[in-house]
Amino acid sequence: MQKPFGKTKEIVDGLLKPAVQFLAQSEDKAKQLRAGTLSNYIAVMDDVADAMDSPTPKIALFEHGITPQLFYAFDCAPLCLEAYPGIFAAASMDTVYDFLSAADEAGMPSEVCSTDRFLVGAVLRGEMPDNAFYVTTTAPCDGTRLAYPIMQKATQNPLCYIEAPFSHNREAARYFGQQIKAELIPFLESVTGIKFDIDKFREVIQESNKSLELMFDINDTHKVRPAPHRAALKRAPWQGYIMQAGLPRLTKSLTELRDDAVRRIGASRPESKYEEKYRVLWFHVPPLYNNELYGWMEKKLGASVFFGQSYTMPDPIDTTSLDTMLEGFAMQGLTLTMSIMRLDSEALTREALTCYRMYDCDCMIITQHVGCNSICGARGVIRDYLRKENIPALFLALDYNDDRVLPLEAMQAKIEEFFEAVMH
Repeated sequence: MQKPFGKTKEIVDGLLKPAVQFLAQSEDKAKQLRAGTLSNYIAVMDDVADAMDSPTPKIALFEHGITPQLFYAFDCAPLCLEAYPGIFAAASMDTVYDFLSAADEAGMPSEVCSTDRFLVGAVLRGEMPDNAFYVTTTAPCDGTRLAYPIMQKATQNPLCYIEAPFSHNREAARYFGQQIKAELIPFLESVTGIKFDIDKFREVIQESNKSLELMFDINDTHKVRPAPHRAALKRAPWQGYIMQAGLPRLTKSLTELRDDAVRRIGASRPESKYEEKYRVLWFHVPPLYNNELYGWMEKKLGASVFFGQSYTMPDPIDTTSLDTMLEGFAMQGLTLTMSIMRLDSEALTREALTCYRMYDCDCMIITQHVGCNSICGARGVIRDYLRKENIPALFLALDYNDDRVLPLEAMQAKIEEFFEAVMH
């Protein structure tokens, strides 16, 4: 069996760090900003690797249904597992195939989301970091409810399971916050040997609030035509937040993104060299195995891409008391993460339409990730809503981790056909 986190470190050290050095040396400010956001991602992986040598469990392998601030309050190195396969899908598809095969061979149904199958396969192949514990919730889907207990049984690492509500309001956030108070905080005290410190938690929350305010500012700049940043930088704030909310390095990176976007607007110098003919709301997951698709859409079609989930923003967290902090922390988990997929189809569609109108989009692309019963089951409701609103839409069936389901060339052909037939 391979060394835990070995393949991850090979990609980080062999590919990502040289890429950062190359981008950082460019005179192009946009490339420098990409270097900064990529450096933060690398830092997350380095933190996890360093924590593997800790005498007590420090690595929080958490599900994409909460945000990471509470783990930082316990001096942990958190890793959002649903974001983890992306590093391999972008750099080593053979490893993705191998981990999926490992899960399939162990008897995990192929209908389960490839993210969950990847994670189980990573455990079975010995890649998942040790000296760790798992934290998951009952949202958003059956796949996570299946995968995390399997990983816990295979590794014998501690597991905390939190009940998430199906409703989406302040009462739901208070309920989820109290679940965190009653279940997760005592669990973290037990596995880390650290007593919960409300002042330290408040400091982390205050730092994450700074990042959230910057995200509001950045999102507002995206309303300007043409958008100041290309797709890679539009999605970066949200990606950074779900992986490292509460860290000063994220605040610094978002400040640089915000300042650059404002500067570009003031100078009428958008990052993209191509005319913004169309604004496209990309709803649900992107293909992680291709980093050039959105650049191709800008160049070939004049299509500027916006990401629905990146613009679903909760209020900053009230730091008055532990209960207000936990309520706000809980609401972020229910709003900013994949927990949004727990909503009924009509509520989910309304979220998409809000973003569509906010950014004055011209059409939607809705991915139908083959392992996601939520989005695939909602197709009919979404389609009916969009027809009533006269919104052009393309539904793309794909597996966002596995390029064998819809290869890049086939995806580009479908998108190009849609624009030629519907948008011209």
